[in-house]
Amino acid sequence: MIKNSHQTLPFLLAYNQKKLRLGFALDSFLNLFDWRNKNRSFNEVPATILVVQSHLIGDVMMAIPLLRALRKRYPHSKITFLANDFAKGLLQGCDFIDVVLTVPFPWGIRSYHVKNLWKLVGMILYLRRQKFDLAIDAQIDFRNIFFLFLTGARRRLGYDIVGGRIFLTDIPEFPRDLVHLLEGRLSVLRYLGADIHDKSYRLSLDPDAVKWLDVFWKNRGLAGREIVAIHPGASTKEKLWRPDRFVRLIMLLQERHYLPVLIEGPQDASVVTEILDLLGGDILVLRNSLAQIMTFISRCRMLVCLDSAASHLASAVGTPAVVLYGPQWPYLAKPFDDNIVAVWNERVDCRPCIYKKCRKSDHACMDGISVQDVWLAIEQLLDKTAALSCRYASGTS
Repeated sequence: MIKNSHQTLPFLLAYNQKKLRLGFALDSFLNLFDWRNKNRSFNEVPATILVVQSHLIGDVMMAIPLLRALRKRYPHSKITFLANDFAKGLLQGCDFIDVVLTVPFPWGIRSYHVKNLWKLVGMILYLRRQKFDLAIDAQIDFRNIFFLFLTGARRRLGYDIVGGRIFLTDIPEFPRDLVHLLEGRLSVLRYLGADIHDKSYRLSLDPDAVKWLDVFWKNRGLAGREIVAIHPGASTKEKLWRPDRFVRLIMLLQERHYLPVLIEGPQDASVVTEILDLLGGDILVLRNSLAQIMTFISRCRMLVCLDSAASHLASAVGTPAVVLYGPQWPYLAKPFDDNIVAVWNERVDCRPCIYKKCRKSDHACMDGISVQDVWLAIEQLLDKTAALSCRYASGTS
């Protein structure tokens, strides 16, 4: 039976509360048909393991510590990771995963087009034929949990704090003191006896992307330049910072002889175009694959970005970053990295935001972050990481 205490967990404050209530209501009904004890022990060694992460790039990055801890716990098991289509560009070749599968999860990419649904059905049929010994929800999401059930995995591990108890076979008690998304998702492995202390990302660079960057670096004459990458995009419009402020920041960087480079993701064309129009000058814009962008960031002196996957990519390749947080608190998803610095308006009292309609007429969470606030953070981080500048300027990853 769903516990009312789940609704008061600090971890769930960042979730859409309306969807949570619907999930709790549905779960209360479904649990009338299931009284089994699901907080058991797990003493077997699964030969095959499926890990499912259905959401965005940042969520996939936050699954890396879980996957690495799982590999350490079961070094001889075959681990399959299923995520959205971009995951192969990030994780292909990682030694802690045996197989990377991708499918467009409709609730992750926010598109329930019939083509995506058809591909999802095909993936479910394929996974059922694999007969996994263990499947793990790496998102803490009702829809993920139901998906695990559909795969036919013999044992299905996850938290029921968002509902879905009937679809799981193994349910640990969620630690009430956890708030960070990575820590909450990673903590499920305690049930398996895994060591979960390592929360870093640490990804190797794609060899083909490194070759591309060597040529790009030479052709563009970037050797000896201190490059500051700027990613002005985010997954929702509520996280965006005003384009005119990015322009002023770019000009400050240019005045101090840094080379700013804009990074444009698949959904960022409009905001990048507006910045270019306001800037009125020539600036390098990178529109490349995820693997190439991550490799480029690895050679930058610094990254400036919003609350997006870019901050996680920077942490994975050891590049310092200044990250602007608005609707969500930094401590919900900020990488566990001292060289990833959060800038946010602490005076806003309406967090967390569920992105439906701003309760503040002036979009205070983002508009309350001034150019001076960001520049101060940049200067402090540049001073702190000055010893690394030779590495970036030399053009070595």
